[in-house]
Amino acid sequence: MSDTELTGDAPPALPAPNTYAEAVLDFLTEEGFRPKLDEDGDVYFKYEGGTYVVLTGRDDPTVLLVVYPYFWSLDDAAERARALEAAMYAQQHVLIGRVTVLDGNVSASVNAYLPDEHSFRAVLIKSVDGLKYLVTRFREHMHAQLEN
Repeated sequence: MSDTELTGDAPPALPAPNTYAEAVLDFLTEEGFRPKLDEDGDVYFKYEGGTYVVLTGRDDPTVLLVVYPYFWSLDDAAERARALEAAMYAQQHVLIGRVTVLDGNVSASVNAYLPDEHSFRAVLIKSVDGLKYLVTRFREHMHAQLEN
């Protein structure tokens, strides 16, 4: 039983979406996704087995930042070293996005500065596809390292 069930308190309310978040939610819904707003005001959605986040909480529609968070967990220093090599490999072969290796996991992101508040519609899905490809190349290299 959760704390809210025990105390009878309602769960905390999510923030109301800002205008950028509303536009992204509407666009993704039109494209057939089921996006949701998180507690930070950012939009997240599932796509082909992954969860992606469009950072909309700052309400600046001229900055597109899409993140594929924590797609690979790291168990030790040796795996982290392999992840750094795989990140470099993926970024050399895919000219979109960035792979970030942290202490315990790996994330990837794509960012762009757009000319106006409507331009995200033209590049969001392509950015997600590019990000998915970047992550695929990273994973392939990680698996190849284990085979050698």
